[in-house]
Amino acid sequence: MKYYGKSSLSSFLKNVLDIMIVFGVGLFAVISKRTLFSTVESVTPTLAFVYGLFIVGSFSLIFIVYHLRNIIKTLVHPADPFVRSNVKSLRRIWFLCFVISGCYFINFFINASYKSFKLIYLDTMGIHTDLEFFVFFFAGLFIVVLEKVFQAAVEYKEDNDLTI
Repeated sequence: MKYYGKSSLSSFLKNVLDIMIVFGVGLFAVISKRTLFSTVESVTPTLAFVYGLFIVGSFSLIFIVYHLRNIIKTLVHPADPFVRSNVKSLRRIWFLCFVISGCYFINFFINASYKSFKLIYLDTMGIHTDLEFFVFFFAGLFIVVLEKVFQAAVEYKEDNDLTI
């Protein structure tokens, strides 16, 4: 199996991420339309604030997928992941992960979810958890480390390219 270049796993992932961006924007539009038009009469400051958190979190998630797509794209066309643009994309991704984590954290207290916090629970709808904050927080920490590794790799690669 080819992992990078044309007709590879990377090419397939790039196409999946393209679809996810379109699907994410469409889903955002549908949810926004339902939220805005179904609650016009009963808009409260809390609902407006939570909707603002939803907007920030949604755009952050869409941009994360966009930056992941840009990283994967470097594996398809030049097949070289150790470039400065990937380091910048990773930096933006970890920042956006922390933004989403912050949105979940704020929403946790605004909606008083902390009163009924459950680590993990099962009901007729499936398995649920109240740990979304931690998922994005630790993903952000992991990506900070990856960004530093990529940054070092880019510096080593540039040094080697300059060596004759």
